[in-house]
Amino acid sequence: MARGFTRRDFLRATGAATVALGLTRLQFVGMAQGQVAGQAVPGALPEYRAWEDLYRQRWVWDRVARGTHTMTNCVSGCAWDLYVKDDMVWREEQKSPYTASSPGLPDFNPRGCQKGACGSSLMYSPSRVRYPLRRVGERGEGRWQRISWDEALAAVAKDMVDAIDKEGPASVLCELGPNIGAGPNSAAPIRFFRMLGSPATDSMAQIGDLSVGATITLGNGHPCGSSDDWWRSSYLVLWAFNPSATRIPDAHFLYEARYRGAKLVTICPDLNNSSIHADLWLNPRPGTDAALALGAAQVIVSENLYNTAYVAEQTDLPLLVRSDNNRFVRESDLKKGGSDSAFYVWDAARKQVVPAPGSGNLQSLDSTGIKPDVTFNGTMSIGGKSVAVRTVFSLLRERLDRDYRPQQVAEITGVSAAAVQQFAREFAHAPAALILSQWGQCKFLHGDLAQRAQILLASLTGNLGRAGGGWRAGGFFAPEGFALLGMQEQLGLMNLATFAAKNYLDPAKSEQSFSSYFVPGSVWHQVHGGLEDISGDARHGDRSSPRSPKEYLHEAIDKKWFPVFPAPGKAPHVILSIFGNVLRHSRNNTKLLETLWPKVKLVVDVNFRLSETSRWSDIVLPAAFWYEKADLKYLASFIPYVHLGDRAVAPLGEAKPEWEIFALLAEAVAKEARQRDLKPYTDIAEAQRDARRLDEAFTDSGRFGPKDEDKALEFVLTYSSPTKKVSLEDMRTAGAVRFRSTGAPGGAAGFYSDYSMDEPLVPQRWFVEKKQRWPTLTGRQQFYVDHPWFLECGEALPVYKPPPPAGGDYPLTLSGGHTRWSIHSQWRDHRPLLRLQRGEPVVYISERDAAARNINDNDLVRVRNDLGAFVLRAKIARYAQPGQVLVYHAWEPYQFRDGRSDHAIIPSPFKPTALVGDYGHLHWGYAHWEPNQVDRDTKVEIERV
Repeated sequence: MARGFTRRDFLRATGAATVALGLTRLQFVGMAQGQVAGQAVPGALPEYRAWEDLYRQRWVWDRVARGTHTMTNCVSGCAWDLYVKDDMVWREEQKSPYTASSPGLPDFNPRGCQKGACGSSLMYSPSRVRYPLRRVGERGEGRWQRISWDEALAAVAKDMVDAIDKEGPASVLCELGPNIGAGPNSAAPIRFFRMLGSPATDSMAQIGDLSVGATITLGNGHPCGSSDDWWRSSYLVLWAFNPSATRIPDAHFLYEARYRGAKLVTICPDLNNSSIHADLWLNPRPGTDAALALGAAQVIVSENLYNTAYVAEQTDLPLLVRSDNNRFVRESDLKKGGSDSAFYVWDAARKQVVPAPGSGNLQSLDSTGIKPDVTFNGTMSIGGKSVAVRTVFSLLRERLDRDYRPQQVAEITGVSAAAVQQFAREFAHAPAALILSQWGQCKFLHGDLAQRAQILLASLTGNLGRAGGGWRAGGFFAPEGFALLGMQEQLGLMNLATFAAKNYLDPAKSEQSFSSYFVPGSVWHQVHGGLEDISGDARHGDRSSPRSPKEYLHEAIDKKWFPVFPAPGKAPHVILSIFGNVLRHSRNNTKLLETLWPKVKLVVDVNFRLSETSRWSDIVLPAAFWYEKADLKYLASFIPYVHLGDRAVAPLGEAKPEWEIFALLAEAVAKEARQRDLKPYTDIAEAQRDARRLDEAFTDSGRFGPKDEDKALEFVLTYSSPTKKVSLEDMRTAGAVRFRSTGAPGGAAGFYSDYSMDEPLVPQRWFVEKKQRWPTLTGRQQFYVDHPWFLECGEALPVYKPPPPAGGDYPLTLSGGHTRWSIHSQWRDHRPLLRLQRGEPVVYISERDAAARNINDNDLVRVRNDLGAFVLRAKIARYAQPGQVLVYHAWEPYQFRDGRSDHAIIPSPFKPTALVGDYGHLHWGYAHWEPNQVDRDTKVEIERV
């Protein structure tokens, strides 16, 4: 063997062969600079002569680094040891730095999953991008040429400056995906585009993960707690949530809770991985969850199992509603100049109408001296006239008794009336009942109604704000230092007190500031991606609305309830995609290729792997893998620890950390702007920007240069309350440290409780224990919304609406869920995990439906509807409900035979009510409010090919 030939050289030299075998569509090879794909690369011999040598040597290593999987949206965090030999990560092993939150509770060990356990294999997989690439064929053709970083950065900078010069900063867009961390490499693109004054997309609703029903009811869509609090529940309900497959590191708390006597209930159409462990499995027909929840609520109300005191104090159910216009009684109704956000209750003690605690100027929910009557039905004088009024509770009870008795619900859902009654009574009698809904429910058109009805159950029984109880989705705590690094140009030396004084810790002001350079990703793609042509068509959506969804969309945009940059009618000239894969995850994704892509001059993808979006890009910039840079995993509420992903080895090939990439790109843009003497301009947030000094702005006058990744990470740790007095060296020693604080609530952190390192995280205790008002228009949990759009759509109260005929009138409902074998698409083409499945896309179909269509296991089938078709293998699944077929998410379109995935035929209709923008807490904000992209209501037919 030639002296000095290393394993890294071996990987480079053999790249062509491995990629040619693994990615025939992408045709990417390990190329010399300037070489075109398909040309041969000289090979060489590895230093290992037999497989036994390789096996023996893998247990000998040079050093151990701390690692985690930072830029992957797994809604978790796990500490790993990375074993390094000859500057390669050979394997990873779970680390156990976690302790129990308090004595008697299970601890968080072990944490990890099969994806994390093969991260080192993914790191060196054939799809890895090692060098900057420029397209040399047509978009999507998969023909690439290796270029230098200088060439790549200069080309991107030229088109960015050209776009800003001709059309303004709105013509440059950051397509920001969900695979984001909490350190400098994740802050880098946010900082770059903010200093440039250009928009970035908010992907939360775009991927269908925004809990709109929780935002409507609770004022925040991210009610969150730690997973060890699940253990304290006595009645656990997994509603459209499959943690055995999708929350693997946390699922043990559920099953340990059963050991101590808790009852576990699963609600889902199919007998999934978690349902096999349940004490009670309810399998409603797809899309009928709201009816099931309202049926249970009817039992609780009719049998007087609800908590009257809690309902009267914490909810809007005692608020008075006018019968003449179905609007709340407001102070503005009773006196000139009165407030539109002050509401009223009937005081049973004084027999009169009184201001409702928590609304208007009354900041406390404390109702001492007042006895709100939740059942009042009478009249009062408004404007000199006698007007009939009644409580929200009275309206709700009437609706429940009329439409949602158990036998009626059984006919809708297929769940027996006896099972509905059993579930309702057990839930009401449980000392602490907890609904874990997560984000699967968000992906139904009427998922918001299901969430509102589920939260109603938790509220009627007084469970919100209680240990082991309530309704929870999940949330994320944002380190203040991360927000500061992403948002503020001059960082300077300051402490947290100074930081707070600048209002960055004020939830309302920090949300407004952070949102100002973001655009709502779902709405943006409706407009610029042409999705509204299908999604806004009433044929695919809710036909009970008086107008088409498209009309509501245009009105909301005309009223500027949602910011769209560039303005409708114009087009972005440059799109830079990072931390995502929009051409994979967007529903009706082929529409983006037909409508948006032809209008864009330059598409850039920053990625460690070649994805579907890479395939259709013009330039691909190679990002360092998670083990090749220093960053923090985002702070998911389930695990109250901050996790470090450290630089175990140098980046492969010429890959670079994102901080370095964007620092260098800032230099290139500034250089190009200076050469062209680009004048200062007004950005999308009405601030003045000067691209000629973008390099100075990005680096804070040289304080954080391209190679100062560690320095920037130290900054994040220093100025973040969760890591108070924790240094980078501390993180490198421990790998993960317990939160010191959770910071301010709001945004994606729907916590609203005091934090202690000695107990689990329980959300919303401030409202129940301290009587603080809820962040809603009424200051209470809000089940009645009297906005005109909600009234005209019949959704003022939680109701059941049947699933829409999305895709046409077909007999089968196409559904799915998060796959067990990948996090989004990042592992979807990874051979070791493909070997544990069928190795290619499959559709799960029930025995009954397969037999009716003469389909056998592993047959090639076509799934079709009015939007088109895609082809894949059939997998006969006894656990699938007849009438429902399943394609688990994240297959890349290039893995399908014709390049069309299941998303190509998903119309994804949107909710008109989710476009409201002028109603108290219902307004656009980052990760707060906009319509979801949805996929679980799609109608299809299947036939053998």
